[in-house]
Amino acid sequence: MIQSYGYPVELHEITTEDGYILNMHRIPHGRFGTQVNQKPILCMHGMFGQGENYVVNAINNGSLAFFLADNGFDVWLGNARGNQHGRKHISLNTTSKEFWDFSFHEIGMYDLPAKIDYILESITKKTKLHYVGHSQGGTVFYVMASMKPEYQKKIALASLLAPGGYERHFTNPFLLPFVVRHRELTKLSNSINIYEIPPYRMKFNELMLNLCSTSLFHDICVFIYHMLVGGDSGEINEQILPFVFKYIATVSTKQLLHYAQTIASGHMRPWDYGRKKNMEVYGQPLPPDYPVENISVPTAMYYSLADNLAFAKDIEDICDTMQNCIRKFLMPNEKWTHMDFLASKNSAHELNEPLLEFIQDFENAKKLHNF
Repeated sequence: MIQSYGYPVELHEITTEDGYILNMHRIPHGRFGTQVNQKPILCMHGMFGQGENYVVNAINNGSLAFFLADNGFDVWLGNARGNQHGRKHISLNTTSKEFWDFSFHEIGMYDLPAKIDYILESITKKTKLHYVGHSQGGTVFYVMASMKPEYQKKIALASLLAPGGYERHFTNPFLLPFVVRHRELTKLSNSINIYEIPPYRMKFNELMLNLCSTSLFHDICVFIYHMLVGGDSGEINEQILPFVFKYIATVSTKQLLHYAQTIASGHMRPWDYGRKKNMEVYGQPLPPDYPVENISVPTAMYYSLADNLAFAKDIEDICDTMQNCIRKFLMPNEKWTHMDFLASKNSAHELNEPLLEFIQDFENAKKLHNF
């Protein structure tokens, strides 16, 4: 897909500290460049996502990955364990329960640091990179930056798009019934051995691609999409929907349940095992909150009022809690949804340009200060 739009692409394989083997795709320069751009930037997708999320909007001339590559960035598209590009391990098989015993916590603690170290130390020899994270890509940034503070020095600026973090105002009517039953769902998933959703063998994404590509089911797919994302923002070119569904990735059941714990408790913290095991693991009855108040990485937040998965008040609250949250950018379209950050037909003007302009202003201010 990247090559079809005239961009260079490289495939890189990394191994995490706990043995997961993950692929990253690199776009080293823009369409008309010839040499590697000098500013590395890592883009991390959300839950049910993969690196393609930053490319697919090329159909609207709105790919953030291509836009950044054309404007001086060495673009790296990360993938989390469990998706199409992260289904290998040095010793575990994807059919085993042990392979799927992870949530966003492990992605933040192991996947993200491994990617950053590989980009900086093995390939670019730079000391810092820029970071972009959508949805869960924001969550794992919070986990890593708060729990492994040494990595804060390796990020120049974090640009977070509808980041998941605090979930104190979560009111999604479709998901709340599952949240209140998360303990029962945890027991059920363990008893019937459902470790990944949707099960990879179902080929759910291929099914949705085929259905949504036919005129017979087109309107149904449009309806399902608008229902899931919280309404029609007017931002979607319906031609992109088959590709949006095509790149729906498998996630661990534990990822979903960990978010459910976060919503139900009102606390952003590691996995809650129950009081007895919590005492063994954490030395206290409940897991300790992630110390996001210690995050000092310069951070810019991009969020929207109509997002029914990452609520504006929660994003503003976590921004106020962090030490160096330097931008709150509220999307001008009041109906802008969670998925519009990846698929809006107006992304080039409404998101990509403001994001790049802020990065450039930030870099220029740093140079002026250092001078």
